[in-house]
Amino acid sequence: MSPDDLIVRELTAAVAGRYTLERELGRGGMGAVFLARDLKLDRLVAIKVLPPELAVRPELRERFLRETRTAASFSHPNIVSVHGVEETGNLLFFVMSFVEGETLTQRVQRQGSLSVPDATRLLQEIAWALSYAHGRGVVHRDVKPDNILLERATGRALVMDFGIARSIAASGLTQMGETVGTPHFMSPEQASGDKVDGRSDLYSLGIVAYYAVTARLPFDAASAQAVMVAQISQPAQPVSRLRPDLPAPLAAVIDRCLEKDPDQRFPTGEALVESLEAIRSRRVEVAPSVRLFQQKASTTLFLLLLAAVLGGRLTRSQYDADQIVAEVFLAGVLWAMVAQLIRQARSLRIQGFSADEIQGGLAAISEEGNEERARLRASPADRARRRRRYSVAAFALFVGLYERWYMMTALRVPVGDGTFHVKKAGVLLAGVSVAMIAVAIIQVLTDPFRASAIDWICRLLFQGPFGRWFFRVVGWRVRTTPGAGPGAIPSRHGALTLLDTLQGDDRRRLGKAKVALERLEGEIERLERREKELESAIIEATVNAPTLPGGPSDRQRALLDDLERARRTASERRIAILGALENIRLSLVRVKSRIGTTDDTERELAEAARLLESPGS
Repeated sequence: MSPDDLIVRELTAAVAGRYTLERELGRGGMGAVFLARDLKLDRLVAIKVLPPELAVRPELRERFLRETRTAASFSHPNIVSVHGVEETGNLLFFVMSFVEGETLTQRVQRQGSLSVPDATRLLQEIAWALSYAHGRGVVHRDVKPDNILLERATGRALVMDFGIARSIAASGLTQMGETVGTPHFMSPEQASGDKVDGRSDLYSLGIVAYYAVTARLPFDAASAQAVMVAQISQPAQPVSRLRPDLPAPLAAVIDRCLEKDPDQRFPTGEALVESLEAIRSRRVEVAPSVRLFQQKASTTLFLLLLAAVLGGRLTRSQYDADQIVAEVFLAGVLWAMVAQLIRQARSLRIQGFSADEIQGGLAAISEEGNEERARLRASPADRARRRRRYSVAAFALFVGLYERWYMMTALRVPVGDGTFHVKKAGVLLAGVSVAMIAVAIIQVLTDPFRASAIDWICRLLFQGPFGRWFFRVVGWRVRTTPGAGPGAIPSRHGALTLLDTLQGDDRRRLGKAKVALERLEGEIERLERREKELESAIIEATVNAPTLPGGPSDRQRALLDDLERARRTASERRIAILGALENIRLSLVRVKSRIGTTDDTERELAEAARLLESPGS
């Protein structure tokens, strides 16, 4: 019996009556992981086992026990929960939650680098989890893509395997100069055997983010020692050189995490989370109705171009009456498509979208397309697929042209008067050649690495001066809902709409008010997202907390209290800013009605600015 079979046999006997093993999930340096079913609760769990040959070594056995005790003390939505730890014979194992999904390594290998929103969310959630651990005196010391799980159902990122985490306050098991971790993701101080703190994990997280957005590592070499030397002495290439489409603030966050000097990195995980939150709050949210208009415009333009190409053939006829009918039919179809697009644009204006807001949304959609194409270009797997795509196109074009040439030269016979007789095989070959040439053309025209001609025409028409004129014309004499149209930042409270209606000196005196109002509404959106995240965390902590006879443990109650306190702070801050916005709106109403002055509005703006400057959640 092999050692692996022996482990499975001993583990099966050890958990008999409580768990049934279903299959092996994977192996690592600190043991094997099995999928099992909890018979009492009828749920899937994961069981991690330390290999017997390592369990007999006291220092590794103690390290494993410390790992499980450390992980079991955590309760966080972005950390894999540990349910229990056991010793039996030569086996040491612990039971943890089973997360249906894949590791970050598997995700990048399967589909290439992550999109900007996905990468930002990943970095923020892992930073949140590490901040939680650091606040409890624990450094993970092995943050890497293999230790980050992505839940399939929600996309949530979870950190697992605190196998080499070490309490900062407790004495460690490592000897002087000993390094633990994975060389490609080690911080300089970790690689050199110096004392590490939470900033070491943030460096490793920076490498994880670098890998997530480029599918490449910043440091690589033939040996682990060479990689560690590079970690200590070589600066990382700026991530924007490999991923030019990354927003500059996100690239700056990743580059800052990779600073060699710990003092130059983010001081805490919370500081990193706040920087990422600011990036997410600046991102334009495009309304579904604007996306629908963009799709309708693309379809209409495609059909118009197709009709223009085929129109000449459709209207050719030796009889004038037939030609008139064909032309009228074609004109009717084209007008119906254009009229439908105009109605869609007018509907946007009725919903309250201004011309600038619609154009801003269309520009954001174009930018999303550019980001996705840049991500594809940065992915080795996608570049390989593109090469295969063009190889297929080239082969299809060659075969199609050759078949066409062969049919023209060998399978048709002149019969006089410039006409030819084509054999049956020639007719079949002609059809196949046309199909092959069409395949080649479609493969090139639908290249996902480049914007299509239709996209280019859409941008030219609707994002430029013509588009501004078009959206203003279709909105002539429509009755709109003030503040209903979300642009880069939705005006949900009416203050921005009122500001836009001011005239002359009043508008000039309040020239800087628009920026202040956009900041206030952006902060409200950020706080709303924060509240939702904290509410989800409270639910997750409540649901995943083990049920104890005496109710929640002190640790569980402390976590729930912390989360509830943070949620309440965010809610109170949001309500205060909403109140300030309402005061500004009322002040603008008085200015517009000539019963108030712009000085009053400026005082309200200054009061609101102090709210933004005060410490927030």
